[in-house]
Amino acid sequence: MKLFKKIALAMIVLSMAACADLDELLINPNGVDPSQADAVSLYNSVQLGFRNVAYSGAVYNFTTGLSRMEAETGGFTYVASHAPTEFSGLWSAAYAGLFPDIDAYIAIAEPLGLDAEVASCKIMKAYSLMMMVDLFDDIPLSQAGMGGADTPNTTPTADTGEEVYAAANTLLDEAIAALASGEGFASAAFDNFYGGDAGDWSSVASTLKLRTAVTTKLAGGTGAQVNALVDGGDLIVANGQNFEWTYGTNRANPNNRHPFYNNSYENNDGAYMSNWYMWLLAESKGFVDPRTRYYFFRQETDLESIYTDPDGANAFDCILTAVPDPEFIPPHYEAISPDMPYCLGSYSQGYFGRDHLNGSGIPPDGAIRTVYGLYPAGGKFDNDIDNGDIQNAGTDGALGEGIAPIWQASWTHFQLAEAVLTMGANGDARQLLEDAIVLSQDRVRSFEDKVDGNRILATVPTIVTVADTYVADSLWTEYVEFVMDEYDAAGSDDDRMAIVAREYLIALWGNGIEGYNLYRRTCLPANLQPSIDPAAGNPFIRSALYPATHVNLNQNITQKENITTPVFWDTNDASCNY
Repeated sequence: MKLFKKIALAMIVLSMAACADLDELLINPNGVDPSQADAVSLYNSVQLGFRNVAYSGAVYNFTTGLSRMEAETGGFTYVASHAPTEFSGLWSAAYAGLFPDIDAYIAIAEPLGLDAEVASCKIMKAYSLMMMVDLFDDIPLSQAGMGGADTPNTTPTADTGEEVYAAANTLLDEAIAALASGEGFASAAFDNFYGGDAGDWSSVASTLKLRTAVTTKLAGGTGAQVNALVDGGDLIVANGQNFEWTYGTNRANPNNRHPFYNNSYENNDGAYMSNWYMWLLAESKGFVDPRTRYYFFRQETDLESIYTDPDGANAFDCILTAVPDPEFIPPHYEAISPDMPYCLGSYSQGYFGRDHLNGSGIPPDGAIRTVYGLYPAGGKFDNDIDNGDIQNAGTDGALGEGIAPIWQASWTHFQLAEAVLTMGANGDARQLLEDAIVLSQDRVRSFEDKVDGNRILATVPTIVTVADTYVADSLWTEYVEFVMDEYDAAGSDDDRMAIVAREYLIALWGNGIEGYNLYRRTCLPANLQPSIDPAAGNPFIRSALYPATHVNLNQNITQKENITTPVFWDTNDASCNY
């Protein structure tokens, strides 16, 4: 049967190539006609389109800024930092690219019996739809794409976020049913995620149903739903199952490296890291999280020698002091926490980023900024010896061979722990938390294989290699023990949930949407760094404004009244959002 399917597919491809003429080449690729579509090439297009939507730079920057994982630098208020234009590219990528391609692929692949391939497309569409709801709430679905290529409906009305979530879960159920036979990909299509393995794709679908249940726990998601998924035994629970896009090391034609690597390791200064998030890892517990030197690379470790030097002081823009001052904490920072970092992520260790909503001009600080590290960007491992300039035209570290972490096994365990503590689900939240941290650590440590551990860093007084500077096994274990002791000492499930949320946010490095969702549904982690400007009226963004292109071109869509409009599953009051 598989041979017959492959022969049939090959005949279709050859017949299309033989019949192609100039008119066919002029067909809009975003309105693919099934009679001219090449199933293999189209599947590759679907995967690339999905990556561009699921790991959109606009989504990442928006969500990591709001969750304090990266610095918000567009202005001193959320309104100033974010405009309706920022998501126009995402909207086009989804509605003019990914969704039409998926629908076209399904139309030609279903008759060919490519069940696993079709199921994977439904899973990618389901995730993308849910992510769009997480950002915007109500979005077009039932009328989107109606009318066909000749008479497309360019003014679709919006379905409610709840309706779109339900439709996405129907797609997941259809995918799970189609994958139940265990037969993998029957075509020659290249699967960047799982190599055509039906079991892995089925686990993704079930895990996304878990994501739905936990995300919507304030609006209908139940512990019983979580229990049923756990009992089904088909979740992403091991690192070998992770749902992630793998980047390459090619610099040009095409550049297939991780976008973080492109951001920092060519000739540009790179994005500002969040001082609060770096402090969370490097200092908040009184010792360094072992993942810190994998997440971040310090170009300069001795910042004190720079900010105490009159010639170097202009490299800093602290807003409330002339230069970094380890004795000073802004009063509105201290009111939230006396340990709140200000101006630097760490004075003693040299982690240099920006405070939350510091929208001032850019000083000459490109050579001393802390940048993306080895995980997940494929950058340099911070060995604490050869720190220095990384603007070297893409010759450093793992050369960009990173990942886009769409879902990791550790996140499954974090969400299950949350479900036990807050939804009445079955399970041992303590054990789930411990397993989650270990899984996160193991995934980060696996990136050591991407760099040359035998490279010599020093010869005096003894030879030191990169591998000699990797974090010792004992420190990884001690970190887990510290958190578990903290958990055991917690006096309530609320206190225990605060620990789970904090550790979950740390493990989410490289993914912003899950951190943004976590904060909106739990109001955790607590004690986030506030805006650096204490006077600015600054309501938190509970959902993104619709893209300008969507509102301006669609008469059936009206822009939201304000940024405080929540998505359907966020029923918290506004007191936890700042």
